Amino acid sequence: MLKKLAHILPGKVSRIVLIALLTLFIASAVLTPKLNPMTRGRILAAENMGAIWNDLIQWRIALAEARSIEDGWPKDIQKYAPQTMTSYLIVSSPQAYVLQADIANRADLGSISGTQIIFELNPSSSTWRCKAGSPPIPSGFLPVNCDGGSTSGPGLGMLKMLPLFCALIFIIAGIFLLLRHPLLGPTQLRPERLRRTPYPILPKLDRLLRLAGRRQSTLQAAAVSMSDWQRAVNYVNDNANSRAACLAKQLGAQCKASQDWTLPGEVFEWQFASNLPISLDRCLVFIPFEDLDEDSLIRCLVTAQTGSDVMLILAAHSAENPMPLLQAYCDDRANMFVMLDSASQTECLLSRQATAVLLCLLAAQLRVTRISPYQTRGAITSSGAFFGRDQLLARVIGREPANYLVVGGRQLGKSSLLKAVQRRLQEHPQIVCHYISLRDHRLAPRMALQFGLAATSSIEDIIAHLETSFVGKRLFLLIDEADQFFRDEAQNGYRQLSALRALSDEGRCWFMLAGFWDLYATAVLDYQSPLRNFGEVLTIGGLEQEACRELASVPLSRLRFGFASNQLIDQLVEASGQRANLLAILCQECLEVLQPGERAIEARHTALALSSQAVQDALAGWGRLSHDEAACRLDRIVVYHTALHGKTSLSALVALLESTGTHQIQPETLRHAFARLQLAYVLKREGTELVFAIPLLIKQFEQSEVTLLLRQELTSLHAAATI
Repeated sequence: MLKKLAHILPGKVSRIVLIALLTLFIASAVLTPKLNPMTRGRILAAENMGAIWNDLIQWRIALAEARSIEDGWPKDIQKYAPQTMTSYLIVSSPQAYVLQADIANRADLGSISGTQIIFELNPSSSTWRCKAGSPPIPSGFLPVNCDGGSTSGPGLGMLKMLPLFCALIFIIAGIFLLLRHPLLGPTQLRPERLRRTPYPILPKLDRLLRLAGRRQSTLQAAAVSMSDWQRAVNYVNDNANSRAACLAKQLGAQCKASQDWTLPGEVFEWQFASNLPISLDRCLVFIPFEDLDEDSLIRCLVTAQTGSDVMLILAAHSAENPMPLLQAYCDDRANMFVMLDSASQTECLLSRQATAVLLCLLAAQLRVTRISPYQTRGAITSSGAFFGRDQLLARVIGREPANYLVVGGRQLGKSSLLKAVQRRLQEHPQIVCHYISLRDHRLAPRMALQFGLAATSSIEDIIAHLETSFVGKRLFLLIDEADQFFRDEAQNGYRQLSALRALSDEGRCWFMLAGFWDLYATAVLDYQSPLRNFGEVLTIGGLEQEACRELASVPLSRLRFGFASNQLIDQLVEASGQRANLLAILCQECLEVLQPGERAIEARHTALALSSQAVQDALAGWGRLSHDEAACRLDRIVVYHTALHGKTSLSALVALLESTGTHQIQPETLRHAFARLQLAYVLKREGTELVFAIPLLIKQFEQSEVTLLLRQELTSLHAAATI
C-alpha cells in the first residue's frame, strides 16, 4: 500500500500545488496587488506619479518666469529649480526650449523607474508639448495631450488587462492539464500503448486526443488506421452480437450464435480459417452480462460443459476494473477457458496481426499441446504450416502444364505437395486445378461424384463436363492416394490409365498422380504400362535442411516459444533424417514434456522426445511396404542386414542368400527391394552402399535381437523357396 501511495502521491501533490499557486497568484493580483509580482510595478508607479507630475508642473512654471526674466530660454535652468522638489526627478535641458525629466531608478517607483519624459515649449504660443523619452515612460502614465498618451489611467488599464491575463493563465493551465492527463500523457510519449488501452476508456481517450488536436498524428505514430480506431471506439457501445462478430472479422473467423446454454450471457461459435497455424479449427466465445459478479461467473463456468472445445471469455478485466478470480481461473491450464481482457480485445481490434494476439493468449492460458502448431497427421492444408519443397514446386508451377508422377512413402509429404500445388494454382487465370483423393481403385466414380455427375460416368464424359464448365481454361487434376487404382489397373489391362493418357495426349487435361510402390512399379518397372513416359517422376524424400529448421522454429515462435539453442534444432533435424513428419512429431513431443511456465525447449526436453513412444510408433511400419508377403520378407532381411552391419549392398545380400542356400532370389528382385526401401525413406544410397536414411531408426534394433530376427527371416525365406 505504501509503495502504491508513493507512486501515486507525487503526481497528485504537484497538481494540487500548481492549482494553489495559480489561485494565490490571481487572488493577490486583485486583493493585494502590491504583493503580486505582476501588478506591483504598476501600482507603485500609479502611487508616485502624482508627485512626479506636480514637480514637472512646478518646473514648467519656474521656466516660464525665467523666460520672461531673461527674455528667452535660460542657459542654466538649475538656478530656477523649484524649492519644494522631490528626489524622484533629475531635470535637464539638452537644448533650448526642451525640458528633459529623468525619473530616478528606484524600486519604490515601480514600472516608471528609470524612464524619461521630454517636454518641448513652443515660443510663439507658449504651449508645452510632451512625449515619452528613452527609455520611455509607459503610455498609461502619460496625459491625454501627450504624444502616445492613453485615455485610461494607469489603474483602469491595469484592471482591463487583469481579466485578459487571468484568462490567458487559465488557458495555459487548461492546456497543461490536458497534455498531462493520465490517459493522454502516456499515449503521447509511447503511441504504441494505444493498442493496449482497455476498450471502455477508448471514447474518453478519443475526446482528449481530438481536444488536443493530436488524434491523427497519434494514430499514425501507432500505425492504426482511422477506420479501425473508430470501430474500436464504438465497440464499447456495441451489443454482444456486434462485439463477437467484430472480433471474429478481425481474426478471419466465421461467427454464429450458439444455442441451448445456461451461462449468464451470450455464447457464440467461431469457425477459423484453414490457414490458422495451430490445431484449432473452432472455439466457443462467451460474453457475460455486464452486471454479473465475479463469483457467480466462475461458478457458472465450473459447471459449463464445453467438451473438448476451447471457450474464449470476453471480459472487461483491466487495471481499472480488475477481475483477479476470473484471471486466475483462466490461467489454470487444467481447464479450457481463455480470457480476453479489455486490453487484449482492443489489441485485436487495432492490430494488423490480430491472429498473433490471439495465439499468444491461447499459448499463455492453455496447454500448448492443445493448440499444437505442429500438424503430425494428414496433409498440410495451410500455407503457414507448409515449409520447403521449393524446387519441386518450381518444377510444377513455373512451367507449362504437364503430367507428373509423385512417388514416395507414407507421411513423407506427397499429399501436402499436391495441396500446395492446388493453393498456388487457385488464382491462376488460365488453369483450373482440382484435388481428388482416392480411397479405393474406383477413379471414375469418385471423380463423377465430386463434380456432381452420375457415378456411372466415364472419365471422358467427366473431362467433357469440366471443359464445358470452364471454357478456355486448362484442366489440371491432382489424384492422390492412387496405389489401389494402379494395382487394379495392372490386373485389368490398364483400361482407365489408357484413357488418362489419351486425354493428356490430346491436350484436354493434365494429371498429377501421387502414390507409393504400385505407382512406381507401374510407371518405371512395367514396360507395357500406359504410365511409362507418361510424365515426370517426382520423388519425395527428405525436406531441405533450412526448411527443416524453419519447420522446427517458426511454429513455436508464433506462440512465443522456442529452442534454447540452434544446436538443439540441428540435433532434431539430423536425428529425423530431415523427414518432415517425424521432425514435427519430435517437436510436438518436446512441447508435451514442457512444464508449466517453461517456454524454452532445452536438451532434457529433446532427450525425452527422441525416446518417446510417439516417435517409435512413427518409425514403425517399414516391414509391410508391399501386399506381397515375399517382398515384405525380403525388405526385412535387407533392413536387418543393414542394422547388423551399419550398411548393405547388392553383393553383400547376394552372398548372404547364397550362404543360406537360397539361390532362387534373383538380383533384380533385390534391386526392387532396395528401390522400395529407398522410396519409403527407410534406406538411402551412399555410393554403392545403402545406409539408414533416418538415424533414429537404428535405435530400434538391438544387436542380439537383429541377429535372431535376420536368422528367422532367412529360414522363412528358404522354407518358402523350397515349397
